[in-house]
Amino acid sequence: MVVLAIMTVHGRDLRQGELEEALSLSAKQALEGAVISGDTKVHDKDALSASFMQLFLNRIKGEEDPGLKVQVDILQADVKKGMLCVHAKEWYTHPDGRKGSCEATATYIVERESRKKNCQVSYYIPWDIARELGLDYVKGENTLYRRFAVSEGKKIKDPGVPPDVGKMHFTGWEAVDGITIGSVARTDVNYMAIYR
Repeated sequence: MVVLAIMTVHGRDLRQGELEEALSLSAKQALEGAVISGDTKVHDKDALSASFMQLFLNRIKGEEDPGLKVQVDILQADVKKGMLCVHAKEWYTHPDGRKGSCEATATYIVERESRKKNCQVSYYIPWDIARELGLDYVKGENTLYRRFAVSEGKKIKDPGVPPDVGKMHFTGWEAVDGITIGSVARTDVNYMAIYR
C-alpha cells in the first residue's frame, strides 16, 4: 500500500513536470518558428495554434496509458505581437488503477527584431577649419566631425554647434544630399559645416 502511494505521488509529479515541459517547449518552438525563423506557413492565429498542437502532441508521453486524455486550450495566439499562451489538462491512470489529473499553463513571448535599416548620418568640417580646431585632418579632404546611426523613418537630429575658429563663426549645417536636418531618414545623408 505504501509503495503504491509513493508510486502514485511520484507518478503525479512526473506527469506534471512532463506536461509543463511539453507546453513550454512547444510554445517556444512554435512561436520562434513563426516570428524569428519567418515560417511563411505560420502567419495567423490558426496556423500558429496548429503548429503548437503538432509539436505538443509529439512531446507528451503516456501512449501506454489507455485512459490518457488531454485537453488543450489556446488562450492567446498572435504572430504579429509574438505571443502564445496555452493551457492544458491531462487525465491519466495511476498504477493502482485510480484516475488522476494535472494541468499547466505556459506563456511565451518573442520580441521581433526591428526590420528597419539604420541610416548613417555624417557631419563634416572643411579640412582647413579642422586643422585650426586641432582635429585630425587630411589636406584637401573634409574631416568627419560626428556620425550617427538613425533608424529608417526617424527624424535626423542636429548634432550641435562645433566651435568657432578665430574670426570664423559656425553658421549652420548645409545638406550635401539635399535632405535637411529634421527630415525623416530614408537613406545615408551627409552635412557640411559652414563657417563665415
